[in-house]
Amino acid sequence: MKQNVGILDTAIRSVIAVICLAIAAEGLLPEAGSILLAVIGGLMWITSSVGVCLIYKVLGIDTYPGAGHGLTQYYPDI
Repeated sequence: MKQNVGILDTAIRSVIAVICLAIAAEGLLPEAGSILLAVIGGLMWITSSVGVCLIYKVLGIDTYPGAGHGLTQYYPDI
Protein backbone atom coordinates (compact mmCIF):
# COMPACT_ATOMS: atom_id res chain seq x y z
CA MET A 1 0.00 0.00 0.00
CA LYS A 2 1.32 3.47 -0.91
CA GLN A 3 2.38 5.61 2.04
CA ASN A 4 0.34 8.76 2.60
CA VAL A 5 1.58 9.97 6.01
CA GLY A 6 4.46 12.46 5.97
CA ILE A 7 7.32 12.96 8.40
CA LEU A 8 5.77 15.81 10.40
CA ASP A 9 2.44 14.01 10.47
CA THR A 10 4.19 10.86 11.72
CA ALA A 11 5.90 12.77 14.53
CA ILE A 12 2.65 14.41 15.65
CA ARG A 13 0.78 11.10 15.53
CA SER A 14 3.51 9.39 17.56
CA VAL A 15 3.42 12.04 20.30
CA ILE A 16 -0.39 11.96 20.50
CA ALA A 17 -0.33 8.15 20.55
CA VAL A 18 2.15 8.06 23.44
CA ILE A 19 0.08 10.59 25.41
CA CYS A 20 -3.15 8.65 24.82
CA LEU A 21 -1.54 5.34 25.76
CA ALA A 22 0.07 6.82 28.88
CA ILE A 23 -3.21 8.30 30.11
CA ALA A 24 -4.97 5.00 29.39
CA ALA A 25 -2.29 2.99 31.21
CA GLU A 26 -2.38 5.26 34.26
CA GLY A 27 -6.13 4.83 34.55
CA LEU A 28 -6.82 8.54 34.99
CA LEU A 29 -10.20 8.14 33.32
CA PRO A 30 -13.03 5.70 33.93
CA GLU A 31 -12.60 2.25 32.39
CA ALA A 32 -14.52 3.07 29.18
CA GLY A 33 -12.46 6.25 28.68
CA SER A 34 -9.21 4.39 29.22
CA ILE A 35 -10.19 1.70 26.72
CA LEU A 36 -11.17 4.34 24.15
CA LEU A 37 -7.88 6.19 24.61
CA ALA A 38 -5.94 2.93 24.34
CA VAL A 39 -7.68 2.10 21.05
CA ILE A 40 -7.14 5.60 19.65
CA GLY A 41 -3.50 5.63 20.79
CA GLY A 42 -2.89 2.16 19.34
CA LEU A 43 -4.40 3.09 15.98
CA MET A 44 -2.39 6.31 15.81
CA TRP A 45 0.78 4.41 16.70
CA ILE A 46 0.12 1.85 13.96
CA THR A 47 -0.61 4.49 11.31
CA SER A 48 2.52 6.43 12.23
CA SER A 49 4.64 3.27 12.16
CA VAL A 50 3.30 1.94 8.86
CA GLY A 51 2.91 5.33 7.18
CA VAL A 52 -0.57 4.61 5.85
CA CYS A 53 -3.79 6.20 7.13
CA LEU A 54 -7.01 4.74 5.76
CA ILE A 55 -8.98 7.86 6.68
CA TYR A 56 -6.53 9.91 4.60
CA LYS A 57 -7.06 7.49 1.71
CA VAL A 58 -10.83 7.91 1.87
CA LEU A 59 -10.53 11.72 2.04
CA GLY A 60 -7.83 11.88 -0.66
CA ILE A 61 -5.23 13.50 1.62
CA ASP A 62 -1.53 12.76 1.11
CA THR A 63 1.18 14.30 3.33
CA TYR A 64 3.97 11.93 2.25
CA PRO A 65 6.82 13.97 0.70
CA GLY A 66 7.66 11.23 -1.82
CA ALA A 67 4.45 12.01 -3.70
CA GLY A 68 6.21 14.90 -5.46
CA HIS A 69 4.14 17.76 -4.07
CA GLY A 70 4.10 20.07 -1.06
CA LEU A 71 3.43 19.05 2.52
CA THR A 72 -0.30 18.51 2.09
CA GLN A 73 -2.44 17.92 -0.95
CA TYR A 74 -6.13 17.26 -1.19
CA TYR A 75 -7.46 15.26 -4.14
CA PRO A 76 -11.24 15.04 -3.96
CA ASP A 77 -12.86 12.25 -5.95
CA ILE A 78 -15.11 14.11 -8.34
